[in-house]
Amino acid sequence: MKIGIVLRRFHTRGGTERRTTELVRGLLDQGHQVHLFAEAWQGDLTESLICHRIHTIKAARWLKALSFAMLAARAIRRENLDLVHSQARTYADDVATLGGGCHADYLARTLQKASPLRRAWEHNHPFHRITIVLEQAQYQNCSRIILNSQLAKNGLIRFFPWAEDKCRVIHNGVDADFFRPDEDARQSLRAELGVSDNAIVFLFVGSGFERKGLAEFLQALALTRQRRADVDSFGLVVGRGDIAHYRSLAQNAAIGERVFFHGPAGDTRPFYAASDVFVLPTRFDPYANTTNEALASGLPVITTTTNGACEVLTPAEGLVVPQAEAIESLAEALQVTLETDRRLAMSKAARQLALRHPWSETTRKTLEVYAEIKAFDKPSPIRQK
Repeated sequence: MKIGIVLRRFHTRGGTERRTTELVRGLLDQGHQVHLFAEAWQGDLTESLICHRIHTIKAARWLKALSFAMLAARAIRRENLDLVHSQARTYADDVATLGGGCHADYLARTLQKASPLRRAWEHNHPFHRITIVLEQAQYQNCSRIILNSQLAKNGLIRFFPWAEDKCRVIHNGVDADFFRPDEDARQSLRAELGVSDNAIVFLFVGSGFERKGLAEFLQALALTRQRRADVDSFGLVVGRGDIAHYRSLAQNAAIGERVFFHGPAGDTRPFYAASDVFVLPTRFDPYANTTNEALASGLPVITTTTNGACEVLTPAEGLVVPQAEAIESLAEALQVTLETDRRLAMSKAARQLALRHPWSETTRKTLEVYAEIKAFDKPSPIRQK
């Protein structure tokens, strides 16, 4: 088939971008011709694609989003494609993947505890208004909507119940050859940090510290240190955010010397390798890819019910707490993993779970959705010449 893939930027640095890259790789391996419609792209994989650059209007964020959707639709109409799969807010596609979930649901969740003034401001912001208009048009015009978790699907049908029949849930995968336990990397980074072999390192990876629950992680770690001072434990934070603020929170909680802040990292594998437990008390993540990366690296996972990735976890590999703000529940979960036998058993189970979720399985299920469209639906009428 001649398949169009629509994405703002084609690379591997974000969750949506990683999932799209792995899908494109799978499509090429199966002999499909892939057309990429994007603002920018990079990587060796693009040499095998037919790339169409979308030049957006960058005067304002809302105008950039609107112009991308309009110009992508125009570019798509010029090509005789069998199927168009968008990973962005567009309205001329046959299937849409919502890596970040429904925008209306995202706003509702992230503004739940905001002041009335801030909620009013955000809901009336031109970017959010345009995005919600675009996603409604997208849901109306496409034949199928792929979401990476039941959590994300529930959020969509909360605001667009009429779109439920179009929805398909396909969990994210992971490259378990790329992310894997690495004893050499473990020893090297621990030596650099000055952490002993016997110490327990709790790892946090994520940008957007407030939404990802870094404050809750630090509070739970401080509580764990108070209760189990006999265990040599540390926190390791990797990601982009206001590090000075969160370092101050750690100092105020008397764990300033126990938390290492690295900042963003192009390659997170050494940090997974050097750690013992992955902790992501996120307030909202349709499916955090870092969860799968940690599992593949052999780390037990502690996360929240508001991370769609919790749907693949069992007590053998991970512990799921009710919400990001539940500091007590989070601290109790951290304490469970301090027990050596339990932690090592969870580590082995984590790696085995990751092996059962390769990206090839995500691609296979996506192709099943394509087959549904080809068998039962006509291409989106809005992209016909």
